Amino acid sequence: MAEEDPGLSRKIARAFSGRFPWRACAGPGSPPTGGGGSPRWLHFWLALCLPVILTTALLLLGACVRVEREPPDPLAPYRLAMREGFEADLMALESAPRYALDITLDPGKEILTGTAQIRVVNYSQEPWRSLVFRLYPMLEQYGGQVTLFSVLVDGFPANYVYMADNTAIRIDLKTPLPGGRALTVDFAWRLNIPVWSDTPQVYALLGRSQGMTSLPLFYPSLAVYQPGPVMGAGRWWTEIGSVRGDAAFNVASLFVVTATLPADEIPVATGSLITATQVAPDRRQYVWVTGPVREFVLHMSPLFRQASEEAYGVQVTSYWLPGQEAAGRAALQYGVSALRIYSDLFAPYPFRTMSLAPAPLTYRGMEYPQVNLLGVELYGRYISDLEILVAHEVAHQWWYQIVHNDPVNAPWLDEALAEYAVKLYLEELYGSTRANLLQRQRWQAPVDLLVEQGRDAPLDRPVASFDDNRQYETVIYAKGALLYDQIRQTVGDRRFRRFLREYLADHRYGIVDTATWQDALQALQNPSLETLTANWVTGPGTPRPTPTPVGPLTGRR
Repeated sequence: MAEEDPGLSRKIARAFSGRFPWRACAGPGSPPTGGGGSPRWLHFWLALCLPVILTTALLLLGACVRVEREPPDPLAPYRLAMREGFEADLMALESAPRYALDITLDPGKEILTGTAQIRVVNYSQEPWRSLVFRLYPMLEQYGGQVTLFSVLVDGFPANYVYMADNTAIRIDLKTPLPGGRALTVDFAWRLNIPVWSDTPQVYALLGRSQGMTSLPLFYPSLAVYQPGPVMGAGRWWTEIGSVRGDAAFNVASLFVVTATLPADEIPVATGSLITATQVAPDRRQYVWVTGPVREFVLHMSPLFRQASEEAYGVQVTSYWLPGQEAAGRAALQYGVSALRIYSDLFAPYPFRTMSLAPAPLTYRGMEYPQVNLLGVELYGRYISDLEILVAHEVAHQWWYQIVHNDPVNAPWLDEALAEYAVKLYLEELYGSTRANLLQRQRWQAPVDLLVEQGRDAPLDRPVASFDDNRQYETVIYAKGALLYDQIRQTVGDRRFRRFLREYLADHRYGIVDTATWQDALQALQNPSLETLTANWVTGPGTPRPTPTPVGPLTGRR
């Protein structure tokens, strides 16, 4: 229940200030208010005017109360995270989960304590008899430990059972939740944050290493409900994934996050920062709000330095560690360029901020909503790869964040397109010669070698089906990027660009699968694409492509 506005009485008082309805009843023969009048006159005028006074006052008071008590816009807080002109994106997401998180990270401790209130709307057509929440930090590849203290459904204690190797809980509802109806789930929990070695070779998605703390999905996260072929056959997504590839799959959600952190930590987070307040000598409290995002990440270090630049109305901020300023400023320029290029090619970036920061990810990268984390070795030993990784991760802000897919069972859907976006980026900045060189060295050569070794595989297969990391990356990234190049050559630049923009617009903040992608491709009405899809996506082998140089899609340098 919404709290009553504590200023309501004052607002009503101001509404009445200087207005006295009973004066409307005073005629020319009325006595002055300053005394000397006969009580009979007073009684007469009171008897005459009192009903009018009371009726008028009640009507005015009722009108004021109705205005003041009118329910506030429930989406208003989240609009603060959207760029001007994109607030309407929220209108189609009234049924999106809404998270109110309040967390504390104590100085000198690797423990996060938190509470969450999550508004859940049944967005399916069938009643939900249970809810499933993921505890992603419990995944083997994350290495965290979550302890739940309490779980409430609409304010009442709820029973739950662990599932999926303790990476999820199922809450059986006392009454099924019909489609379109909402309830509230409250959690109190503790997260033990893993501590990893302080070496640049560490690959740690969650935890503390090298003076940095990464906290993706540190909260109970509503699982994705996948409808079945018939009513009642749906299921909650509880895949565990593997150490290879991404593991998080989420519907677009809205967040308000209050975090009390050690005062020396410099946080990088999803959403827009609303307030930052010193609440104790050693603690600061931050409040962020988000637009529709897949998850909330909090990444921090007391060592971070930063610089910002605006691009298309977006504040792009790059962070770096001591001794990495040149690389950090280079990453900023790469990020700004990528945001501009992809905004022109795919769709305008809808949020107010985007960040890039080093993380304990060796020479790799990891995408989160509005946050692109880059391995520390990209700022030093592998700096020649920094621009390519920035271009790839920033592309994920469209292909993963705005258009989402199952990263465990169909990883090619976002990875292949984010990888091909790197070529589009290079074409726009440097021309086709450099872009084609990247294609030959980064994609074509590894795919050719894989084919020669008899290890080729279709694109549409789960992460766990690959023999090793090399086969996975070559097929999903390199072969996937080559597929998009073949599509582009088949339909031409103009139709290819239109395909990308329409594909994104049709599935904005939604979830796609391979069948959805194939339907979008069929809209191009080119029979050659069916053969291409059969050979590359679902078929057994990859025909050797014959690259044909093509010009940039927008002609902008």
